[in-house]
Amino acid sequence: MKVLQLISSTGYYGAEAVVVNLSKQLEKLGVSNTIGVFQNAHRPNLEVAEVAKQQRLRVEILPCAGRMDWGCVRRIRDRVRGEGFDVLHTHGYKAHLYGYLAVRAISCPVVATCHGYRSVLPPGLARLRQQFYGAVERALLRRFDRVVAVSSELAEALGKARVASGKLTIIRNGVDLDGFGSACPSADLEKIKGGRMAVGLVGRLTEGKGHRQLFQAAREILVRHPNTVLFVVGDGPLKSRLEDLARELGIASSVFFTGKRSDMVGVYAALDIFVLPSLYEGLPMVILEALAAKRAVIATRVGAVPDLILEGNTGLLIEPADIPALGNAMIRLMTDAGLRRSLGENGAAFVRKQFSAQSMAGKYLELYQAVVAR
Repeated sequence: MKVLQLISSTGYYGAEAVVVNLSKQLEKLGVSNTIGVFQNAHRPNLEVAEVAKQQRLRVEILPCAGRMDWGCVRRIRDRVRGEGFDVLHTHGYKAHLYGYLAVRAISCPVVATCHGYRSVLPPGLARLRQQFYGAVERALLRRFDRVVAVSSELAEALGKARVASGKLTIIRNGVDLDGFGSACPSADLEKIKGGRMAVGLVGRLTEGKGHRQLFQAAREILVRHPNTVLFVVGDGPLKSRLEDLARELGIASSVFFTGKRSDMVGVYAALDIFVLPSLYEGLPMVILEALAAKRAVIATRVGAVPDLILEGNTGLLIEPADIPALGNAMIRLMTDAGLRRSLGENGAAFVRKQFSAQSMAGKYLELYQAVVAR
């Protein structure tokens, strides 16, 4: 079987990691995979292509001149025909649109994965743009052969958007467990840490990931526990504003912006506590990775997070935007090494059993076989 994974990317984040992990594991199952990556004219980002090549996966770069490049649509169609792909698998709005248009007149089944959606929309024109893209995406997905949701909440939302129940299936994201068990902390972070308690948030620096809430909680914590450092891992448009906020709150000397990292296994190993206080999520890969790394996790009760963080067992759950609860949870873990250790061990065992990349790939292979048979 031959599968073309199609993705438009602005970096290497959760959905991109899923595509790479999925392709890597499918290859082990005998499925020939190619990852098609849009090279967008205005925002070219080929990081996922670079990571995939490092994993010795096949990559196809698809130049795309603008918001609607029919030449790019034709290139995808020609590639599907020429290479004889059995399935086209799309990830994300642009991939759904271009992928559907490319194969609608040929006999290649098309599968879409929905990795998340925004329940909190930005104001003004950005809100209207998001609503328009969302409406187009929902209309497209009704026409796909199969639609995968990464959580039951997403599946419910897609059902309400009139995606037929017979087309919907839930396949939860899986993490590649290689290397997590024997990882050494990243040397530069250990040097900064200097024996202090390290709290970390991994994610793109955008609205909705909870950076502001974490900083506000940290202001009170650092008064009581000054021997603490906060690592902010990732990059994005909010970086300068978050740096300003850290200075305004008087915590800048304890907050370290690490930027994007390629040594994430070592980054997790350097942390004592992992925090993801998001306002909305799908099924966040960073939580799966933190659990696999045996980190104690605090996260908000959004999206599929409660499927990963079982209160008091694999981590601590709080409500979104509840800054006092976030602070209390952080202090609870900072002052209880036994609890940190037990949460980390339970979380790693849970991920190995329920959320491995191997299990995810097996479920996708069954899905591909079903759509090809039809």
